[in-house]
Amino acid sequence: MPDDTAKFTLSLTNAEGTSTFEPNCYIGFQRTDGTTAVEAKGVTFPPARTIVIPAFPQERNLFCLIRPSLYKLVQSNFFTPNGDQNESVPLQRLPDQWTPGFSLLAALPSPRFDAFQQIVANSTQVDVKHGAVLGRLDGAYDNLAGNQQRLAKMALLNLYAVLNDQNDPINNQPWFRFVQQYVRIDQERFIAEVDPELFDIVQNILNNLDTFGPKGYFTESASLHVQNIPDRYHLTQDLITVKARYEQGNVQFTMGKATVDGRDVVLLDCDMDEHSNIIEHAGDLFTHIFTGGTHPIDIHEYIVHHDPGVELGYDLNPIAATVEAAARAAA
Repeated sequence: MPDDTAKFTLSLTNAEGTSTFEPNCYIGFQRTDGTTAVEAKGVTFPPARTIVIPAFPQERNLFCLIRPSLYKLVQSNFFTPNGDQNESVPLQRLPDQWTPGFSLLAALPSPRFDAFQQIVANSTQVDVKHGAVLGRLDGAYDNLAGNQQRLAKMALLNLYAVLNDQNDPINNQPWFRFVQQYVRIDQERFIAEVDPELFDIVQNILNNLDTFGPKGYFTESASLHVQNIPDRYHLTQDLITVKARYEQGNVQFTMGKATVDGRDVVLLDCDMDEHSNIIEHAGDLFTHIFTGGTHPIDIHEYIVHHDPGVELGYDLNPIAATVEAAARAAA
């Protein structure tokens, strides 16, 4: 190869860390003034792709922009092209380009989902926030349909995975063991009746943030969470809340004491959101364009990055229309 060119070799991986299928990727090398030095359109992966670019001193400061069709945009820091460069870049899925395929409730593998199936069976008065009244969740689970309900189902399974795999800091037991029955679901959270011991644990953390703060616990206002509680519950005191920072995302435990049908109950509003953890950083050169968010597919990416091979109760498949359009464009 002539001395006045350099080779830039790219391979793409998914959040799970394996080689990813990408049917229609744009790759551009841009200068500081926004002009493009070299670009390639309609690139497919795998395999790894090598692009030849002008070397220093013809080009001094370039950044590489990767715009896939199924994954989020990433870009590199500025670099000086000089010699060969090999980069393996992890990507995050674009939520609107993937669709979930769920396992049937009865087919969820044991023992991983034993506790989940039990709580679903116990959940007899469930609704979707701003959506349908489901009644018994075990009867409705396999028939949840439409975008709103599919997102809520993904969120329910995401939260189960994290609450089952992470322990409370007081008793060192899985958070999920406190859940007694779901009462509301949506794409960011579930509301559940829980063991009163969980309220005491959250209050203990809040009372001792000087101890628990360095371990990844913090708090914020709980006032906006009141609107998440089903109308049939009547709160008897102000909500309290604490967040736990995990690699899978921030998990928020918002607790309230309430009455319903003559019973005293404790409620948990549990939700997750992204934070800028390890998946944001795509190696030494590339960085993700971090936007934050609470879409269940975004949370999926953090979970599978943290624990490749984890059983979530669903798989993600690229939307067929996107793949077909890419195939037609390449023909």
